[in-house]
Amino acid sequence: QLQTEVEEAVQECRNAEEKAKKAITDAAM
Repeated sequence: QLQTEVEEAVQECRNAEEKAKKAITDAAM
């Protein structure tokens, strides 16, 4: 149970990072 929640949190964190990188890249163009 706890493991699953942690993995989900990590996944969400990675998604947020990807979105941030995309936004920065788009803004730089």
